[in-house]
Amino acid sequence: MIVITSNFAGILDDWLASLGQPSNVVVPRSSNALTLEQWTLKVHATIAQAPGPARGLEIGQHVQLQHVGPLGYLLVNTRTLGEFLDTYLLLEKWFYGQNWAQLSRAGQQVTISWDDRFGLHDRILEQLHAMALLTVVRSVCPAAGQPLRVEVMNAPAGEVAAYLAAFGCPVQFGRPALRLVFAAEALQAPIDLSRATLSPAWRSRQRTLREALPSATELVRAVEKAILHTLPSGAPVAAVAAHLHLSQRTLQRRLSESGCSYRQLLDAIRQRHAQHLLDDPTLSLKEVAFLLGYAEQSAFNHAYRRWNKLAPRHAGD
Repeated sequence: MIVITSNFAGILDDWLASLGQPSNVVVPRSSNALTLEQWTLKVHATIAQAPGPARGLEIGQHVQLQHVGPLGYLLVNTRTLGEFLDTYLLLEKWFYGQNWAQLSRAGQQVTISWDDRFGLHDRILEQLHAMALLTVVRSVCPAAGQPLRVEVMNAPAGEVAAYLAAFGCPVQFGRPALRLVFAAEALQAPIDLSRATLSPAWRSRQRTLREALPSATELVRAVEKAILHTLPSGAPVAAVAAHLHLSQRTLQRRLSESGCSYRQLLDAIRQRHAQHLLDDPTLSLKEVAFLLGYAEQSAFNHAYRRWNKLAPRHAGD
C-alpha cells in the first residue's frame, strides 16, 4: 500500500501559508502517514480553500528538503544525480516491497517514470508529484539541466501554458505513464549541497563524522565517510573499497594496520548515526532502520539494544 508521510503532507500547509491562509483541513488517520486515498482528499480539500488553475504544479514548487523525510538524508550522502535516483529506488523497494518508479536508459536519454498505480489518474496529484520531484532535482542538482521533455497521463484541461512554464520543456499529454526524460549525461551531474547545510539531514551527517575518535587516522576518517555514503544499501565492504579506489584486501589490511576492522567501523558509525537520526521527530523507526542499512527494523532494534541496553524510542511510534 502506498502511503504519504506527514512531513511531505506539510507542503500543503506551507503552500497555504504562502497565500496568507491557515489550513482548515483535517483528514482522519490512524498513523503518522496518509493512505493515497486520504492524501487525495487532503490535496483537493486544501485546494478548495484557494481554488485556481494548475494548483498541483504550484504546490509542487513549494517542496523543500524538510518535506521529503528520508529522501533528504539520501541526498546529503550522494555525489551525483544518478546515485541519488538509484538510492531513491532502493528506498522505495525497501518500504513497499516493489518499485512504483522505474529508471530506464536508452541511447542518449534517461527516464524516470510512474504508472497510474500512484494515483496519477488524478490530474492534480500527477501535477503535484511530478513538479515536487523536479523541484527537488532543480534545487540540489542544477547542473542536471532542464528535462528534455515531460510526458503526463492526463489531458491539459486548458492549462498547457502553465505546464510549459513550470516544466520548462516540451510536454506531451495523454501518455500511458508519467515520465521525466533527461539527457543521459544528467546522471553524472553533481549534487550541490550548498542549500542543504541547515537541514536536519546535513546536520546529522556532519555530527556523525565529527564524532570520530581524535586518534582516527586519515584512512579511518575516509572509510567512515564512505560508509555513510553507502549505508542505506548496507555499506558492504566491496562498495566502500570501490568508493575509495582500493581493493577489499588492501582496505582490510590498511585498517588492520590502523588498529581496527571494517566491521568495528561499520558498527561504530551506525551507533553514532542512529542517535542523530532518532533526534529527528519526522523520521519513523522504520525509516531510521533503512537509513542505517538494516534489512529489517527488527535488526535495528536488536542492534540498538546491544548498544544501549534498551529499545529505541521515538516520538510518534
